[in-house]
Amino acid sequence: MLASDIGNAIEIESFSWKRHVSGDPQGTYYDLKIYMGLGSSSELGLNFDDNYIGGTRILVLSSSYYTTTSVGPNEWFDVTFDTPFWYNGEDNLIIEIEWSSAAGSDALYTWHWNGGSNRCVFGRYGTSTALLHSSNVPNIRLNGTLSLSSSTFAQIKSAFI
Repeated sequence: MLASDIGNAIEIESFSWKRHVSGDPQGTYYDLKIYMGLGSSSELGLNFDDNYIGGTRILVLSSSYYTTTSVGPNEWFDVTFDTPFWYNGEDNLIIEIEWSSAAGSDALYTWHWNGGSNRCVFGRYGTSTALLHSSNVPNIRLNGTLSLSSSTFAQIKSAFI
């Protein structure tokens, strides 16, 4: 996520995904790990570790067997971290998600949007390099102590008049 997309410093305790209209209402994943860290580039390279500013990659969730909450189409579901991540509000935010396999036939799909550049990379489990760049970015909402507030365009405009 670009710093300009986030805007403020926040202690991120969880994030939410918005379930797509297709797929199952929940998913179960083996060996799920989520890392967060800071990046300086607005585009990701194919080597995962090279995308991070040194020393900022933190494991925020680790589970040998993780099942998401069951939600209906177009509803948000939360993924709560074991360890919160402090985002400084200045650098770009990297969210790295890995799992060894999905359990059963569950296929939980989430909404994405076109980020316009190489802002998402995909690779095989356990590898250090990605196979593919994408401008297709998952629609994620950050949740935390200093949570971002939503505003209409008119509220933002009136704040600067």
